[in-house]
Amino acid sequence: MSRTRLPFLFAALAGGVTLLALGAGVLEAWPAGLRLALAFVALVLLPGEGWRRAIGAPAPGGALLGLGVSLGYGVAWTGLAVLATRILGLPFTVLAEHGAPWTLLPWLVAAFIAPRTHESFPPLPRSATVAIALAALLAGVHLARLGTPVAYYTDSPDHIGTVRRMAASGDAFPVDAFFRDAGASGADPRKGLWHPCVALVCRVSHVDPLPAWRGLAALLAPLFVLNAAAFAWWLGGPLAAAVGAWALLLTYGGGLGTQYLREAVFATKLADQLALGAAALLFVDLERRTRRTRIAVVALMLGTIVAHVFGAIQFAIAFGALAVGLAIRDRGISPVVRRLAVSALAGVVVALPYLLWRAHQAYAPSNIIHTEPQGLLELAPGAIIVSYGVLWDWLGPAWVLFPCSLFAWWAARRRPAAVYLLGVTVAVFTLLFVPPVVAVLQPRLGYLLMRFPWLLPTSAAVAFLVVTARDAWGEGRRVVAGLALGLVALVVLPLVRDAAHAIGATEDVRRHEAGVSVEQWGDALAWMDRHLPEGTVVLSDPATSYSVPMLTRHWVTALVDQHSSPNDSLALDRILDARDALDPYAPWSRTAAVVRRWGATVIAVNGRWDRAPELDYWAPDADWAAAVDARLAQAPQVFQRVWTHDRFSVWTIDRAALDALEGGGAPRPFVRALATGDREQRLSSSVPVPALVSASFATREAAHGDTLRGVCEWHAAQPLRAGAYRVAVRFDRALPPGTPNAPRAVSKLWRKAIERVRHERYRFREDHLPVDGAYGVDRWSAGEVVRDSFRIVIPADVAPGDYTIKVAMTRDAHYPNLRLLDMTSDDDVLDGLPVGTLRVRAPGGH
Repeated sequence: MSRTRLPFLFAALAGGVTLLALGAGVLEAWPAGLRLALAFVALVLLPGEGWRRAIGAPAPGGALLGLGVSLGYGVAWTGLAVLATRILGLPFTVLAEHGAPWTLLPWLVAAFIAPRTHESFPPLPRSATVAIALAALLAGVHLARLGTPVAYYTDSPDHIGTVRRMAASGDAFPVDAFFRDAGASGADPRKGLWHPCVALVCRVSHVDPLPAWRGLAALLAPLFVLNAAAFAWWLGGPLAAAVGAWALLLTYGGGLGTQYLREAVFATKLADQLALGAAALLFVDLERRTRRTRIAVVALMLGTIVAHVFGAIQFAIAFGALAVGLAIRDRGISPVVRRLAVSALAGVVVALPYLLWRAHQAYAPSNIIHTEPQGLLELAPGAIIVSYGVLWDWLGPAWVLFPCSLFAWWAARRRPAAVYLLGVTVAVFTLLFVPPVVAVLQPRLGYLLMRFPWLLPTSAAVAFLVVTARDAWGEGRRVVAGLALGLVALVVLPLVRDAAHAIGATEDVRRHEAGVSVEQWGDALAWMDRHLPEGTVVLSDPATSYSVPMLTRHWVTALVDQHSSPNDSLALDRILDARDALDPYAPWSRTAAVVRRWGATVIAVNGRWDRAPELDYWAPDADWAAAVDARLAQAPQVFQRVWTHDRFSVWTIDRAALDALEGGGAPRPFVRALATGDREQRLSSSVPVPALVSASFATREAAHGDTLRGVCEWHAAQPLRAGAYRVAVRFDRALPPGTPNAPRAVSKLWRKAIERVRHERYRFREDHLPVDGAYGVDRWSAGEVVRDSFRIVIPADVAPGDYTIKVAMTRDAHYPNLRLLDMTSDDDVLDGLPVGTLRVRAPGGH
């Protein structure tokens, strides 16, 4: 063994010793964050670096930028180990105790096959290296301070619950992550091999999945920065790499003021960044054209798809668009295009067995909450696209860079990375905004179409424009340089301000998130985990239910809104059944039927709500919880309260006694009988909704900050379909005197422009679930009138004057479907029935 190979053996030895020390508990006294970092490095990053050395995958800028590639190789290697245990019929958790040889193998292979010498890229100048390192450091520090959000409406409880079930059961693809008897409907195609990797890191480090999930984001985000820098390097060398690193921080998902970079631990975000790294390696392969560079691309494609199967769709779009762009540039199938096609096809072939197995095992979407059309925009009857609002939702203002750079990318087409940006932009905009294409894809991909904006790398777009400005300035093209820098400034400067605020307002962010975090009732969940028997199935409201698998060993009967598996055909039934079973006014027979259907053994009643949670179908609050507790206390022979503290109660269920319980039910205080004199007003709606009977308000005059209370009465003449119904109470005022009115088709755009100029609003509204969803619209009967009470705080920025009050009700998906006029005209879907006027007094007025 030559001296040059000794570092490989030392690296292997270091990784193995670290795993053994962590597994044996020798490092138990060390901080949890440090143990987590060591486990991640030893299990994932270090083996990945071993394979990068073995393959000889060159990285522009050297080892620093190569770490992003190592992450992908490590995910692939650990994922293959998990699959090997599956084939052998072993729990994948054996890798936590006996997986050290697997992590050592890449370095042992590297010691024998790593190239002794190979072509490398010029090293990064010190200034670029320092700039990239500082961006990576800032990403890590910022995320270490805040961690991944775990609010009840985020994806985190879903993923943490899955990781917890994996770690406890040893099953890398559990179908019972949330529901005990889910069966095949519990298979989730969104969960790939990254989740078992996280579970292994938790087992090895002895860190609970909740802090591990939050902490891993701080370890992954710096690697995202490095991958962005590696891709950007191909747009203009060291300067582009440094700009790309910082641009990722400032623009990713709308910037540091949003939660998206903090979700770096999510498999979707990880796959997005690994795909960007694979594209950078593809550029290496197109330039060097060696066997090792092709293997490097194929291996990182595998790591991406292993992290999340959406990576396969991403490669098909991105690499396909790149191939088309290069063929147009080269006016035919050039050697570069052939090289790209063969390398990309090799990556698909390597991943295909896994993709086919996952499709057979998990892909059977039947969850109506997922499959019904959503997030669509009707341009004209029959012409549907994905709502262009998704660009703002996912990318913030940085999406503007893409349509504005198309010609510049074509002018720089000698660089494959510029052709990549051009091709991906055209492909994504075609898939989202060309009606015939959307008509074909939407029934097959559903709301996955809304993920396509994530294929647009905002960091690379910024880096390209900065390099373009530099080159144009040096060539004397000052106008071009000014335009490029002006576009960057227009987009990035507001994001810099937001980033500074986000970094400086960490405590404010923590306080806000504490109000919506599931950790508010962590003490109750801890008690349930310790004291309730194995096999417990908890019946509770959706938000509380969502947190139970996240922090306990137990199962639930329902989850929040869209967070059940796409395969779960009963997802909506579960939510509505839980609502009806815990209805304070329902008969006992309805509760018994739900308990029997889902096998519930415990009821958790959560009253720790300062305000009702913002859910789609049902939003319980503190008053509801108090009423449920009182109802359960009426049947002590059935329900025994075994724990209560600070408005949270846990009740056990005697199911035999519940089946024998008769009666129950009580008149709902917000329901009256339909009277002969009631007059109904039909709302204009594309789907059936209840009719408005009356609307009343406590006052007709208010000032900024006042709370206006009102009541709307509704009547459903026939049974209505279950769904996400919402009431909108809107207040409209005329524009200031002397301001011309715009054509109806663009009146909303004109009003918003006037509001921005005058720094005051002429419209505001309040949305809510009818009666907070406690009595679902689908349960209303023809003989009832339902009184829906609500309150509205008058915003401080609305202009004084007389406002027309309008009321509307809609039923739509989680991401609403709209018409183009809804986006541009004030006569939109929420332009409801006029029911009165409100005078808003000027400050200091009487």
